[in-house]
Amino acid sequence: MSQKCPISKTCACRNVKHCQTAEAGRLFLWFPMPHTLTKVTAYLNKFALKYDSMSERPGLSLDCQPGQAQEIARNLAQFLAPRELKETQVLFIRGTVQPQLHDFSDIASLQRFIKFSQSDWLVEMLSQQRVVSHFQPIVSIQDTSKIYGYESLLRGLDQAGNLVMPTPMFELAHESGLLPQIDHLGRLNAIHQFSNYQVEGHLFINFAPTALYDPIFCLRSTVEAIDEAGIDHERIVFEVVESDNPQDLDHLKSILKYYRDAGFSVALDDLGSGYSGLNLLHQLRPDFIKLDMGLIREVHQDLYKASITEKLLEIAQQLKIQTVAEGIECIEELTWLKERGATFAQGYLIAQPHATPILNTPQFQEIYLNAKPASSEPIEQSVQHQSESERIVASVTQRIRQSLELNDILQATADEVRQLFAVDRVVIYQFVEDWSGFVAVESLAPGCNSLLGFHVMDTCFQSTRAAYYQQGNTRAVENIVTAGLSPCHVELLQSMQIQANLVVPILQKERLWGLLIAHQCTHTREWQQSEINLFNQLATQAAIAIYQSELYHKLQQANQELQRLAASDGLTQVANRRCFDDTLNAAWQKLAKEQASLSLILCDVDCFKLYNDTYGHLAGDDVLRQVAIAISQAVSPADLVARYGGEEFAVILPNTTAQSAIAIAQKIQANVSSLQLRHSQSHVHQFITLSLGVATIIPQPDSSPAILIATADRGLYSAKAKGRNCVVQINCEGC
Repeated sequence: MSQKCPISKTCACRNVKHCQTAEAGRLFLWFPMPHTLTKVTAYLNKFALKYDSMSERPGLSLDCQPGQAQEIARNLAQFLAPRELKETQVLFIRGTVQPQLHDFSDIASLQRFIKFSQSDWLVEMLSQQRVVSHFQPIVSIQDTSKIYGYESLLRGLDQAGNLVMPTPMFELAHESGLLPQIDHLGRLNAIHQFSNYQVEGHLFINFAPTALYDPIFCLRSTVEAIDEAGIDHERIVFEVVESDNPQDLDHLKSILKYYRDAGFSVALDDLGSGYSGLNLLHQLRPDFIKLDMGLIREVHQDLYKASITEKLLEIAQQLKIQTVAEGIECIEELTWLKERGATFAQGYLIAQPHATPILNTPQFQEIYLNAKPASSEPIEQSVQHQSESERIVASVTQRIRQSLELNDILQATADEVRQLFAVDRVVIYQFVEDWSGFVAVESLAPGCNSLLGFHVMDTCFQSTRAAYYQQGNTRAVENIVTAGLSPCHVELLQSMQIQANLVVPILQKERLWGLLIAHQCTHTREWQQSEINLFNQLATQAAIAIYQSELYHKLQQANQELQRLAASDGLTQVANRRCFDDTLNAAWQKLAKEQASLSLILCDVDCFKLYNDTYGHLAGDDVLRQVAIAISQAVSPADLVARYGGEEFAVILPNTTAQSAIAIAQKIQANVSSLQLRHSQSHVHQFITLSLGVATIIPQPDSSPAILIATADRGLYSAKAKGRNCVVQINCEGC
């Protein structure tokens, strides 16, 4: 029996073995395309390394001295593309024996082979179970002296007993295929150590979903360890490490269902740091969300972080999800989060992670972030003006919180500013990249000309006034004629009926987004400092409004993109099977009410396995992409093209009769034929062809879309039986 390097059997999460590539043996390499083989053989020939070629597919094998396999692999990584590293397959066999059938289960990618060969220290650490858990308290944000629970944080130990931080451990584990082993060991170690200390409260345990292949098999030992430790299930919270990578939602849901069925709670960790936090929040509906420390750090001072975090807390409160704010380092952050309804707090301000769970945490006195100075007795007019100013600022701020549509917010700002200061016109002016700009919104007094949409190309603005406004400076002009302005500038202002104006910059950090401008058109005006101050405050609120609106729309776009990706086939970019099922069911219900026709076309690429065998899977993937485009070009936007499975595609055609569906199927055939994708081994034609089955039905409320699918499938089967490369339409029963 051969001895092999177990670098691909990562599902055996309790089994950690050393890779033997440092010994002598034979290295087998299979490449994704002949071009990769050409590059590798050129390298081997350059260094006079003998090898044997393989005839079945692009590949070779060579005998290696101790450590030579690792060296060759690392050298190949210097000139192969990242995709070639991922798709080149490797098998290393110790000694001189030939590989047996069971050896091929140990084939891994070249990228993983390289990383695994560099992971000896991690393999040794895991095999000797040299790990410990540190515990960081999670406390009530209302009373930080009350400990709710502890998060377990894995640490490694080197041979001298020194701590090894988790980042290098998990990065290497992920790249070398050891994530299941380290994840499993971390869970068991946390449970064992926590039970030894006999402390009260909940235990939060991190886990990486990609480390769990089968929840029932992989998590059985975790549940057994919890039961043996005598820890009640309701005290355990399992945290999804969301930033690990884009999640397989079906797999993740099965894991969380297993946890919940066992009586555990679940948390979504590091919300705000990963790929699809809001989408996961919607899909998983966790008991807790943990706000990433990157959002929490200086949240009381950073407008951007504050806006995002405040919205996340609002969403969590509406969904009745408890929140844990991570990484709190100062009392101001704690107070800000407390004021906005966070549930729990965690961070160095409260306590650092410790090998022994800390039993006492400090209680912090609340501070006021917006403390107002003691006021003296002002004159009645100043009081009234200050009150009115505060009302305007409060009103605009309230509108910002109530609306996320930029135009609505800016329009409300312009309207209230004009009324407050009794000016003729207020505009909000927005810059574009070349420092030209346009009037985005305006508020007008009766009889005043409109400037809405007015575009100004001031070629000297960047050199004369851009830096001035970027520094936060204001410009108040009482009389444009006597203000010392350039003649061309005075002429421009007079053309817009302006006799006096007040200009305040709208800044987003260091970016000059635009200007808040008040125009006096009927007479000159002396601007008071209190008016200038209020204008600055409102410009700040406008900046917040702009940012919140842009953020909201970016989040919407990101969520739409996430939904698109969740509904798209990764290879062909048409809809996937899940989207097909959902769309067909929705169309069925709608057309059953309308009693209108619904057609379905099932398409199959003829002799596709022979194509893959002849030209390779990468070429086959390219064919599927081109076929998907050709099918999409034959249908209207109201129709849906989906990858049904493998080389099969499906087309849903709402409100389409049988005759029209046949015409569309023939157009699909013509589009694919025009591609002239050569297929020398096809039994049908020298180019790629399709077989198509067509079915049409008027859906009935008491029937199922399965009838339509089965009928179209019979048509497809009949098309293949007739020799392929044809369209067969079959009538549905009961149409």
